[in-house]
Order: sequence, then C-alpha cells, then structure tokens
Amino acid sequence: MNDDNNLEEQYVKQIVSMGYSEENAKDYIKSQKDVDETEIDPNLGLENNKDEVEIKLPEINESVFASSTSKILLPSEREVNPYARGLAILLLIGCLAGFLNGVDYLSPTSGIIRPHELIYAQASGAPEKSSIFLGTVILEDGSPAENYTINIRSERGGNHFSITDSEGKFRIENLTPGLSVLDIAIVEEDNTYGISHRMLLNPPAGFEPFGFTQMDLVFPGKNKFGTDNGTGVFWIDYTPEEMEYPLIDPSAASYYSIVGYGFIGIATLGALLSILAINSGNLGLIRSASVMVFFSMGPLYSSCCIGLVVGLLSFMIPNNEGF
Repeated sequence: MNDDNNLEEQYVKQIVSMGYSEENAKDYIKSQKDVDETEIDPNLGLENNKDEVEIKLPEINESVFASSTSKILLPSEREVNPYARGLAILLLIGCLAGFLNGVDYLSPTSGIIRPHELIYAQASGAPEKSSIFLGTVILEDGSPAENYTINIRSERGGNHFSITDSEGKFRIENLTPGLSVLDIAIVEEDNTYGISHRMLLNPPAGFEPFGFTQMDLVFPGKNKFGTDNGTGVFWIDYTPEEMEYPLIDPSAASYYSIVGYGFIGIATLGALLSILAINSGNLGLIRSASVMVFFSMGPLYSSCCIGLVVGLLSFMIPNNEGF
C-alpha cells in the first residue's frame, strides 16, 4: 500500500509540474480508478527502474478536468476589468502632467512655476534682519574690484552698506529677506561709476536662524557706460530688465533643478506601474501608481487631483479573481 501511495504522489508531482493544481491531479487519478473499478495500477505508467523514473501520461484534453471545481487561468488569459484599465489610462495622463512639471522645474527662467516665485513667497513671511548677503565683485578682466561700495536697499529693510576687500569680497548682515535693489559703485577722478540690480534675498531655510544669499558679480568696463549728462555720474540700471527675473542665489536654482529631477523620476515610475496595471488590471498597481502620480504634483496640482481621484475610485472596483 505504501508503494501505491508513493507512486501516486510521484504521479501527482508530475501532473503539477505540467501546470495543473494538486487538486486537479488528484481528481484525475481518482477518475481513472473509478473507470477501472479496480485498484490503481501499481506501475501507473512508471517503469520498474527506480533510478530513472519516467511518468507516461495519457493525452490531456479539455474534458479531463471537467469535474474539477475550479478553472485554471493563466495571467494572460484573465479578463481585465474595463474600469480598472480606464483608471490606469487616467493615471498615465497624470504621469505625463507630473513629467511636464519636472521639466518645468528644470527651466528656472521660464515655465509656470519659477524659483523666484517660491523665494518671494517664503520671504514674505520671514522675520526681518534674518538674511545675510555675501559675494565677490570682479572686473571684466577678471581682477578683483577692490574698495567698491555695496549698497542694499529695500522698502522693508532700509539701506545697508559694505566695502569690498582686496579680493573683491563683501558681506552684509541684518538684511530683510525679499526683493531688494543692489547698487555697486566706485569713485574715480571725481567721477562715479555704478550699476544697479534687482535681486531676491533668501529667507531662512527650515529651523536655520538666517538665510544666506551668495553671488559673484561682474562690474562692467568704463566703455560700457553712457554719458553722465554733466553730472559726473555714470550709471547702468539693469533693474527694468530684471523686473520679471531678479537675480537669485545660483544654488537656489540648483536645488530647484534637483526637485525637478525628483518629479520626473516619480512620474516615470508611476508611468511604469500604470502600464503594468493597464495590462493586468491589478488594483494594487493602480493604487501604488496613484500615490506616485499624487506626489508628482503636475502643473497647477493637476496630477495631485488625478492621483487622489483614481486612488479613491479604485476602492469602488471589486477585487475578484478575474482582475
């Protein structure tokens, strides 16, 4: 009897290796016993050689497992719920919006959202005297601009002065974050040469007590200045052309680009999950992709809305064996 059980177990294992369930294999063996109404063949198609066991099965057709209580469905044969597929397609649209949002962040001087707007918004609520401005002024030939006057003026913070050292460096503290005008000037032979820039001073980040703004500036040559109109003052005012894009700390633009790459990565991962969900209708993939889409934001928070709506709708779809 033990030999019969061992042979039957080997027969079951062989049928399972062909892609059928253990229950189907046992049903098939039982059906063969019932047909013969005798004890199971001791060999069951197995040769006597115990070292090399070869199982010979009859040809299997669609009626073999007609009495089985369950049907085996391969992933490629399962029906995809049309509602789940529709949600996955909607997520792809959200991923595209999130990708475009990341590209927008990579262009700090164009697009819908710019670092200037973020810095200005954060600076509006920042405390006064919480910004520090430092940098270097050089001449067109690359030499340091020594003993040049640096003046920062703003409506909230008033005027603050400094003088560049022998290396053209300067540092001004107790400034108020936000929009300011930067004046750089030098007096030579009773004539004053100066330039004006419109700039944004960084507010403190996180729990830091001060925000730092660092810039390297170039002072133009005397041949770039126009007439003094008899006043002895030669001045170049760059502020009109910097109304929309004032000068900002280059590192702020770099951080802004890093955020853009992050949005692109999240949107790309969400798109891969969405494509898999379109083919399988898997609700787990749809919900995971909706989270990715939500955090990719999208222009004007469009991806946030799509991700949130799809995530909620996914719980209204029944999660049965078909999809």
